[in-house]
Amino acid sequence: MPYEIDDLENTLTQLKRASYYCDKSIDWNLDVTLCTSSQMVDWNKSSINKQYFVDKFLKLSYHTDWCVKTFQTSDEILGCVSQRRYSLKKHNDANYFIWLDTDIIFDERTLFYIETAIKSTKDKYPLAVITPEIVRIWDNSWDCIVNEQFLDKPENYQKTNDPYQDSGIKGDITIVSVNNKTSPQSRFKFAGGWFTCISGPLLRRVGVPSSFGHYGYEDTFVMVGSEKLMREEKEIITQFKIKNLVVCENYKYRNNSHYLNHISVYDRREEFKQISNNNFQKEINNL
Repeated sequence: MPYEIDDLENTLTQLKRASYYCDKSIDWNLDVTLCTSSQMVDWNKSSINKQYFVDKFLKLSYHTDWCVKTFQTSDEILGCVSQRRYSLKKHNDANYFIWLDTDIIFDERTLFYIETAIKSTKDKYPLAVITPEIVRIWDNSWDCIVNEQFLDKPENYQKTNDPYQDSGIKGDITIVSVNNKTSPQSRFKFAGGWFTCISGPLLRRVGVPSSFGHYGYEDTFVMVGSEKLMREEKEIITQFKIKNLVVCENYKYRNNSHYLNHISVYDRREEFKQISNNNFQKEINNL
């Protein structure tokens, strides 16, 4: 979204640092879209015009020189779900997809450790999800991917923690399987944009349904859909976590008020989530 342009700059800076640790034989593609639609911002009532954000977006694209990149503006992609659907269709030969939100703080070795995890699992587990660990968040159903140093923290700790202090390497790095035993719905547990790495064969098998629209529940769909494929189709699907590699959401220091006070934003997240929710079970049944 336009008001997230500074968050994008921070993300691109972090990725640039992380790129120095990457295996040069691996091809990375960065796919970024700036939503400029008047369905999301009333530009006629905004004191900062659309062109400001477009110009800054294009400027930021020049900083990304370490990989193949696509920076585009769009009036059709209105949220992360439509972006993820677009990227899935566009990169139909990708071996893995990483979903990354612009408010994530991560260690500069994160890409390297994801590459390492991919190399160690890809042959035996072609249908796989790989995630870093996180700090304590909403409830104990997430504890299976919470780093052990943060298991004693209160629920919703992520809303007040220092993401720069808590993210990073917290011990010896190992790749371990994840089995969420707290939910009857799915043994998998991950969120969409927390450096979630999904193998191409798995994501193409499950998909990002068009009926979901622009925002909401695509991560839950992959989790529940994978569970269904395991139970009914006997597919072998595995989630791994990179133990002791912690990423954090930036609740504490993220502040977009300097933009939100000057552009008229339509917050349509609940509307979009309802559309996705209304189509969820139908799409699971069709899988």
